[in-house]
Amino acid sequence: MPPRPALLVALLLWPTLGFGAAALPELPPQTENWQPIFVQPAPIPVGSSSDALRSSPGAVAVPAGLTALLTAPRSVAGRVPLSLKVTNAGNAAVQLGAARDNDQNCAVAPLVRVLRVGTREVVYPVAGEPRLCAQDFRTDAAGAGEAVTYTRDLELLPGEYMIEGWFAGSVNAAPAKLSAQPVRVTVR
Repeated sequence: MPPRPALLVALLLWPTLGFGAAALPELPPQTENWQPIFVQPAPIPVGSSSDALRSSPGAVAVPAGLTALLTAPRSVAGRVPLSLKVTNAGNAAVQLGAARDNDQNCAVAPLVRVLRVGTREVVYPVAGEPRLCAQDFRTDAAGAGEAVTYTRDLELLPGEYMIEGWFAGSVNAAPAKLSAQPVRVTVR
């Protein structure tokens, strides 16, 4: 048996061989000498290139001038083609990077959430249906005044939908999430 299938078989049989969590002794919770840990956020140095970053507490930073525009046909029969255009209106070039998303049918971008109009029912991504995707990583450069376009198709049942879209990945090697305005689509 080649080494890779043998390793896979060993990992799948791991719990049944007595090496799983059932074989480990349970440790009682430690309640003595407990103290909370307070973490202060790292300050952004003044006068550095990070001055061009705009952020809010708890959000990832995005360079100023970077915008996203999600487009889709208003009415469509069959698959819904989506396009997310990330535009760099800043003075310096940016490097965009995105990986495939296991919850998004292995798409790189745009990442989306589809809601049925009139309700808050999420019809995509379907909860509990993640995939195991190849760990491809796409990188693109957008110079000053340039744009990068990401496209994908969605398979939706007939109905009225609001589609929220965003770019999630990295901008100049820093984690970033860039949201676009939602679009309304009628699928016939």
